[in-house]
Amino acid sequence: MRAQATKNARPLSEHIYERISDEIVNGVIAPGAPLVQEQLASEYGVSRTPVRDALNRLVHDGLATLEPGSGYFATTLTRSEVEEVYEVRKALEVMAIRQFGAQYSHIELARLELLIAEGAASADPEELFTATRAFHLGLAAPARNGFLLKTLQSVWDNPVQRLITRSYPLDKAKLDRVADDHRRILAAARAGDPDALIPLLDLCHEKE
Repeated sequence: MRAQATKNARPLSEHIYERISDEIVNGVIAPGAPLVQEQLASEYGVSRTPVRDALNRLVHDGLATLEPGSGYFATTLTRSEVEEVYEVRKALEVMAIRQFGAQYSHIELARLELLIAEGAASADPEELFTATRAFHLGLAAPARNGFLLKTLQSVWDNPVQRLITRSYPLDKAKLDRVADDHRRILAAARAGDPDALIPLLDLCHEKE
């Protein structure tokens, strides 16, 4: 049994959602694998109701699909779905950077440089994702539109973004590519040139 239900203020379905989500993102549950309510309820030691609620939330968040007559399945990402995530993320980042004209303080630039180093030294995909997320949110952080920044953060926090990141093999070549691309972005940020910085965001496509 993978988990045992415990008393907590949060709904049981939320615990189940988090466990299934982590297993999909981490590859324990393979893309396209069936998510059978009865089996999951037995493995987690719960009734079918919280499992069904968790599966419906997974569908809403893009980590699972519901095929009428067949059931639930772990998401198999298509290229178009990946493109959609990047399109939205980049649009929000561009909007934020345009708001303050890419005018970063010395402290903000130093933090971005530190995050590049942390990403380059990552030992696993989750560490790289954490550093990359922080780097991109740091690029947008000086914007004064709080709602915009919260929306951008929600895109990064969507589990599909983690799934995309972890779907690419992590090796030294990837770490070097990501670090090099971030250094080029940082150089444009130091110059305070949004027209030079914004096109460089495309460098990160399918690498993060």
